[in-house]
Amino acid sequence: MPSHDNPWLPLGEILVTPSGGLETVVRLEPISRWFSGHFDECAVVPGVAILAFVAETVIRQGHRESRSLVVSGFSKVRFRRVSFPEENLHVSVASMPQGAEAELPFQVTCDGESVAQGALKVKDISAKGPV
Repeated sequence: MPSHDNPWLPLGEILVTPSGGLETVVRLEPISRWFSGHFDECAVVPGVAILAFVAETVIRQGHRESRSLVVSGFSKVRFRRVSFPEENLHVSVASMPQGAEAELPFQVTCDGESVAQGALKVKDISAKGPV
């Protein structure tokens, strides 16, 4: 069930897979603000929205683990398929390991087809560094 705390980032429940990865589902309704002015005659999910869903998945899981994770960038991002309102986007991203920084591979799919893939650069600003 999507969180209504932030209508811009309506993530479903974040699940931790047996391999330690993170998964969630995002479904944007046609009235979502993401579609405002984004091809009114044929609304599509903006690429920046897809990247925001990936980042938010890791950030929210960090909060659940009492960690302050911030996204410092993306790399190797490839958009493979256009996504439309009312489609279920399945977000899969590696979990943040212990440590101050990591590059986490991610994939977003819809009906088994790749929508986007790449890597998310994450920093744990709650990690204690050397004194």
